[in-house]
Amino acid sequence: MFATLVRCSKASRRPLTPKRGNKDYYKGTRQAFLPGGHRTGAPGKHVVGGKAKYRLVDEQVRVFVAPPISEIESTPLKPYVSRKVHLTRAESRGVLGKLPAGGLTGARLLELARAKMAAAEPVELESSSGVIESPEILIDSLPSPT
Repeated sequence: MFATLVRCSKASRRPLTPKRGNKDYYKGTRQAFLPGGHRTGAPGKHVVGGKAKYRLVDEQVRVFVAPPISEIESTPLKPYVSRKVHLTRAESRGVLGKLPAGGLTGARLLELARAKMAAAEPVELESSSGVIESPEILIDSLPSPT
């Protein structure tokens, strides 16, 4: 007896894995996949007999052709941020200010949060008691970290 058409149609909906594919299908970890191109396959063959179990085939090994390094260095195209760029002291202190000798502590972070909230526009929040409070009151009501 043959399987019904409905039962056979579901078989093709399962994901294709290397175990379900034919002998040449290798899914891998996308190492054999070229960007913008087709899957190139494995660069060799598995050998049953012999000491080396995998042999590279020169015709199947992927070779990437790049321009000479002198052309790359002289091109006007540069990376987004060069490795030669260094931040000034003012830029490095711009976000958190000058850090104390011990590094960033919880107390310093709380001071920065309170200063930022004081500088921001007050936003009305509704608390659980039904009374409308501002965020400054909520932050000032936090216990001191010391």
